[in-house]
Amino acid sequence: MKLATINRGTTGQPTASAPAIVIDDHVVDLSETLSAMKLAWHDLGDAFTADGLTQLKELEGWATEQVAQGRSMHVNEVKFLPPVLRPSRILAVAANYRAHVRETGTIEDAAREETAPWFFDMPQISMNPHHSPIILPAALGQKIDWEAELGVVIGKTTSKVSVETALDHVLGYTIINDISARSMEVPGRTKIRERDKFHDWLHGKWFDTFCCVGPWIVTADEIGDPQGLMISLSVNGERYQHAPTSDMLFTVAELISFASHITTLQPGDLIATGTPSGVGKASGRFLTEGDVVEITIPGIGTLTNPVKADA
Repeated sequence: MKLATINRGTTGQPTASAPAIVIDDHVVDLSETLSAMKLAWHDLGDAFTADGLTQLKELEGWATEQVAQGRSMHVNEVKFLPPVLRPSRILAVAANYRAHVRETGTIEDAAREETAPWFFDMPQISMNPHHSPIILPAALGQKIDWEAELGVVIGKTTSKVSVETALDHVLGYTIINDISARSMEVPGRTKIRERDKFHDWLHGKWFDTFCCVGPWIVTADEIGDPQGLMISLSVNGERYQHAPTSDMLFTVAELISFASHITTLQPGDLIATGTPSGVGKASGRFLTEGDVVEITIPGIGTLTNPVKADA
């Protein structure tokens, strides 16, 4: 099942979010049906309970009927929002594909048993939905890069789980583009200390619009093994990234287990699982105004974002 959060508002009006079900190339708005059921769900995050997910599954058949009766919208007519508007955490993983580790040379190409995942937080406000522009910062951030990633959506409270049971806590999967400013130019700074390099890298992940996510969530039952997917990224139709998720240094299950021993994960939380080789930093090709970035994961879909300069 494909689940989305869409904007029902009109031009010039405040955002009116609503959960939706995606059937092939059609989107069925659930807002009126949910209202009749007396369910105050404004986005998918409100539905992430055992009862809520059961109700969504029951609505899938109804949504299919709506499509057959012409009571749906084509995906190109819909303004998508981030699938989950208010995740309590957005965790991302650095250097989690073997080929990416080798191309950047940022860390030693260590064996998996010799190291551990590198997690960092991304701010909720940085989330940027399907078709919404990536804004190139006018100040501070330079050399803006792409990072195509498999996104994991947590489905239930997750604390100190084992690797063997970790995938039982996954609601589904989405696509994330972890946009990164590869250099920071801080006004007035005359010296770069060793720890500045780390914080510059971290701050380069936090700009508004830099966490592209969507267009929807595909439930875990339709994906199966998350290590059996292919992820591809193109800029203006030219492919730069194309790799199997089996190249991850740490699997999705291992990432969830590791993170859950540090922090309790809540329903709707997102994990960006790292990017494969082919980032712009490796070739010196960075994003410029007018570019269009597309990430495709077969079985999930395609996340598209244009690039604009900060006005």
